[in-house]
Amino acid sequence: MDYKDDPIITNANGFALPRIAWALVEDGTVRAVAHTYDDQAAPFGDAPVAVAGQVPLIGRCALKVTGAGAMIGHLVDRNGNVSASGGREAALGPEMAAYHDAWPAPVAATASEAEPEQLPPELPPPDKPGE
Repeated sequence: MDYKDDPIITNANGFALPRIAWALVEDGTVRAVAHTYDDQAAPFGDAPVAVAGQVPLIGRCALKVTGAGAMIGHLVDRNGNVSASGGREAALGPEMAAYHDAWPAPVAATASEAEPEQLPPELPPPDKPGE
């Protein structure tokens, strides 16, 4: 995505503000975020620039952030989507999407427990416990 046709955004002093966000992705996790001007390359030195759909989940790469903001610790999927880790500590797998809420969990087995006792049909109002 190229924003060079958009008007340049400036601060109160007239200096141009950087508007291209880059994420440094290491092993499927965002490790750093930096902003550059339109005409500058990715700021992470020797890290190769990944394109959407071909983001390596192992190793290191620079990724241009175009939609939702990336933050340090966010997880990245193969398509370049980012998501908060939500307690997940490992990188996403090749077939997992970042926009899912959590890891797929096995269905818990139900235990044969007795049903809880039923409440009496009429309870007194909470503000009048003695009635």
